[in-house]
Amino acid sequence: MLKFATEFGPLIAFFVGYKVGGIQTATLYMLVVSLVSLAAYYLINRKIHNFSLISSGILLVSASITLITGNPVFIKVKPTILYIVFALSFYFSATREKPLMKYILSSALPLQETSWKILSYRFAGFFVIMAVVNEIVWRNFEEITWVKFKVFGAIPITLIFILMQLPFIMKNRLPEDEQTGN
Repeated sequence: MLKFATEFGPLIAFFVGYKVGGIQTATLYMLVVSLVSLAAYYLINRKIHNFSLISSGILLVSASITLITGNPVFIKVKPTILYIVFALSFYFSATREKPLMKYILSSALPLQETSWKILSYRFAGFFVIMAVVNEIVWRNFEEITWVKFKVFGAIPITLIFILMQLPFIMKNRLPEDEQTGN
């Protein structure tokens, strides 16, 4: 439940804040909920995942600049920056023969070695596309359209992409005898 609150709480707070008082209020709500949920997660689990740290760090900077300057561009660019950081992380980890996907999922998902690289490249490409889409939406549409895309579009699109990877994952799973090392 706490993982859910950490992941989706800031988005829900952002949407509620936008409805209550616009982009500045949304930014403030998202920042506060993000920091509180991150602190709670740490207090309970005594660890914070690297992706959560990266995302929260980028949020802290972009939200702070937005709140200080009153310029919403910084919070609108935050997803683009985050997607590019993720894309570069997946891409360079795969090129260095240490695929990030393997690091993240290997305990739950036994795959052939080359499959980890392929998945990392696929996720890198996906995050580049998401960065481009975020830029297109915030630059070319009304603010409310970007808010709805951020809250109700990005996560379903990501889930659909992940589901589209399932046939590849199932095809490239290690056989049972190789999973246990027998």
